[in-house]
Amino acid sequence: MECKHCSNALKSEDMIKCTACHSIYHYLCVGMSETDFKKILPMNKAKWKCPVCKISKKPCQNISPKLPNTSEKINIISQSQLDIKSLIDHFDDRFNSLHSTMESFKTFITEELKKLSETVSFWSTKIKSVESSINSVVEHMNNLDIEVSRIDKLGTELEEMKIKFKELSDNNNRNEQWVRRSNIQINGVPQKKGENLITIIKTLAEKSGYPLNFNTDVDFVTRVAVKNDTSDNHSRPIILKMQARYKKDDFLSSLRKLKNLKASDIGFPGKNNPIYINDHLSAYNKLLLSEARRRGKDKGYLYCWVRNCTIMVRKTDNSPVIHITSKECLNKIS
Repeated sequence: MECKHCSNALKSEDMIKCTACHSIYHYLCVGMSETDFKKILPMNKAKWKCPVCKISKKPCQNISPKLPNTSEKINIISQSQLDIKSLIDHFDDRFNSLHSTMESFKTFITEELKKLSETVSFWSTKIKSVESSINSVVEHMNNLDIEVSRIDKLGTELEEMKIKFKELSDNNNRNEQWVRRSNIQINGVPQKKGENLITIIKTLAEKSGYPLNFNTDVDFVTRVAVKNDTSDNHSRPIILKMQARYKKDDFLSSLRKLKNLKASDIGFPGKNNPIYINDHLSAYNKLLLSEARRRGKDKGYLYCWVRNCTIMVRKTDNSPVIHITSKECLNKIS
């Protein structure tokens, strides 16, 4: 395509077409500056007329327009700028476009505010839930503090009860041993139906050389069952209760002089089982004696014996005597 005025080739970005005569020009060839050309809106380009058609009011038919001189260019440009309708149309379009943009923006803002409101509502619910959980935890911790305080109090009471129980247990053991203070326990004497325990005691007194007056020195003599012993063939221990503690001590001292005493020595022919004679210990002291013997054997102690219902151990002939009166004392055997 060629410019109607200069006949030079046209570029699409530089040309403008007359809507009356349909001629195509360089915008510079019709006296238009680059700035003014770029300001023309597309809707106004569709209504643009060349200077000749504007003056003649009739379309020019393939007639090369006479270029206006400088004053004419100024008049043409002024007339173009004063095209009120075009300006009004332009502003209407701009306003409509702005209004449409505003409406779109309003819709967008409304939707975003709605989303924001929903988000705030969601997090508000979450925060309330967290606050509720925190309050629950705080309440639980307060309750826990109360429970801990109660547990501490119960712990203190338990320790006090342990101390009281130990005191009661110790007192009970002492009392139990006290009622046995005048008793002698004899183990290993064969048991038979219709036996006479008085005769057996008198025989032991004769063997030991102790001047026993059974009627005045002895309170009673009997056999007692051993705990957890279910065997009918097992001989139960004989318990001899003396009338006085010192009598018991003297008789027991004499009986202990009978070394390696056997059942055959006191009227049981063919019975060579050993006979053991000791203080009559309480159940608690019997356990202490058994444990003291076990520990003493493990630690190489030579002696473990009972005197006056008290358990004693000694490692060597020159070692000090250890009195075992409680489970705690067993730790001394080392």
